[in-house]
Amino acid sequence: MKDFKYAVFAGGGCRCLWQAGFWHVVSPELKLKPDIVAGVSAGAAMACMIMTGTEEIGLRLMKEAVADNKKNFYLKNIIKKERAFPHYDIYRGTIIKTFDLDALQRLKKGPELRVLCTNPPRYLGAISGTLMGLMSYTIEKHTTQPVHPKLASKLGYKPVVVKLNDCNTVEEVADMIICSSCTPPIVPIMRYKNKVTLDGGIMDNVPVSAISKDERKGKMLVLMTRLYKTGKIPSDPNILYIQPSKLPPIAKWDYTSPSGLQAAYDLGRSDGDTFIKQYKSGYYNTNH
Repeated sequence: MKDFKYAVFAGGGCRCLWQAGFWHVVSPELKLKPDIVAGVSAGAAMACMIMTGTEEIGLRLMKEAVADNKKNFYLKNIIKKERAFPHYDIYRGTIIKTFDLDALQRLKKGPELRVLCTNPPRYLGAISGTLMGLMSYTIEKHTTQPVHPKLASKLGYKPVVVKLNDCNTVEEVADMIICSSCTPPIVPIMRYKNKVTLDGGIMDNVPVSAISKDERKGKMLVLMTRLYKTGKIPSDPNILYIQPSKLPPIAKWDYTSPSGLQAAYDLGRSDGDTFIKQYKSGYYNTNH
């Protein structure tokens, strides 16, 4: 019997490499083979790499790409009418280089991999919908600090869940992951099925909701990237929420630090070692 039938990867930009390091250590020990995996934003990218066995390739390529990038914002590019933020090109390019055709086939044959995105309400345009969505997320993050936000839903934003396994090309995979990561102006406004599609973290940055309660028939492993105070993490006997021992030492959108990317990955491996010892002894404190 599987310990965990489901796995969920939270968003968190570059800090999501913590998840890859953690999984690298924990997966062989617990023989993790989830039936359904859900991810959002960069957590979706990590989930996709992990489930296709390309996470170490992705880390290497990402480090190489950011090593050649000196800034996170290029003011002179505005004058040239080019992208001021380098993130889209680096992010998409790394995903495409990481997933070859063999990886795409493994994705199709692997566990169901769901990606969460957000559609703004019809009463808002692309720019206003983006601004209000990001504002609602930021307000909740700095006030009530919920693991699962609610404000965007009350404002009329809608979740969109897409199966990455249905993508037919590597480019489709990359575009879908970037739709789930869409946080303008860092990433340009994206569209899926002709609708403005924003970062799924606006709806739920820890996308447990992408796997409905009705279909859950076992335990769920949830990998977060932020630190939550004691009492904030929901109590559910069938869901194990795991957060880093400390905040991964890189900003979410810092595309200039190869050492920061490696440090986030290494922290995940270290936390994975600690987790295995505690889990096998029958004790693990989610709020450690």
